[in-house]
Amino acid sequence: LDQIAVGIDVPLTRRTQLSGLYMYRNFSESWTLRRFRNLNQVYLVQDGVDVSAVLDPALLGQDTLLVDSDDPLGFYNGVDFFSTHLMSLSWRYQKINPTADRLINPSGRALALIYRYMLPTITDSLAQPISTDGVPRDQFVGVNRKLRVNEYVVAYNERIGLPFDNSLNISLIGAYKNIRLKPRFIEDGGFFEGRFYWPLRYYIGGRNFLSGYPYFTASGSKLFYARVGYGFPVLKRLSSRFINFNFSKLYAELFAEAGAVGNFSRFKDVDFNTDSFLTDVGGELRLQLFTFYRIPMFAFFQVAHPLNRDRVAEDVGPVDKWRYYFGFGL
Repeated sequence: LDQIAVGIDVPLTRRTQLSGLYMYRNFSESWTLRRFRNLNQVYLVQDGVDVSAVLDPALLGQDTLLVDSDDPLGFYNGVDFFSTHLMSLSWRYQKINPTADRLINPSGRALALIYRYMLPTITDSLAQPISTDGVPRDQFVGVNRKLRVNEYVVAYNERIGLPFDNSLNISLIGAYKNIRLKPRFIEDGGFFEGRFYWPLRYYIGGRNFLSGYPYFTASGSKLFYARVGYGFPVLKRLSSRFINFNFSKLYAELFAEAGAVGNFSRFKDVDFNTDSFLTDVGGELRLQLFTFYRIPMFAFFQVAHPLNRDRVAEDVGPVDKWRYYFGFGL
């Protein structure tokens, strides 16, 4: 993956910022099989007794080297699956209240408006080149498709401080690309047709983006996501220590999430119904601590339960009833 980015950030006020960005991205990949062996083993049983041990091992097994590492089998070499020129313009507003607990229980408001213009070239499928000189060619080549993409993103986050250090947290995200993407797999299509559109897809699933579902559960060219949480202190003063970690405060949050992706080309084709949404509920513990008495850190443990496991596509596989996340941060 090669990437070059040049941008500028212009502060408009103390809380607002205007940003411009140009980016070039290129993702190329090679697929080579360097070693493959076929091993067969035969066990000879006579009168219910395994007599293989008394026979010559060369008569009972076969070891065939199909691909040697010195002569690898190349399916394709350096194919540019995705490349794009991207220009972006964004406006951001952020106000974080200077509270003592802002590391694990912040309050404030954030709003972002983003517009992106992309000129991507995508490998639509793979094809075998036709020989023109009588020499057979085994390697695949990419069949490219050029696109023009306009993208619009709106993100809103509100964390309202309530009495007794409680908080109400609301997050909304809407994103739109003016294209309809091919499915990830087309049964009667070309070789790997539709597989390489992944850089243009929105994905839902994973921690704090539908935590009850696996990462990359669903994808599309349109996205809507909402999250509501209620936070409250569990222990406002801790005086415990483990090795060089000094624990300070413990907060908890109960949350509910909903999200959906779409892949329509026109708004009149949208079928608005609740079956398109995936939802979950869960809770999270957040621990504020210090290391070496000075460096602030936090730790979290989250558990989430999906409410619509039956709506997940079959290729994702069965979704667990509970999912767990934990980690540290600075």
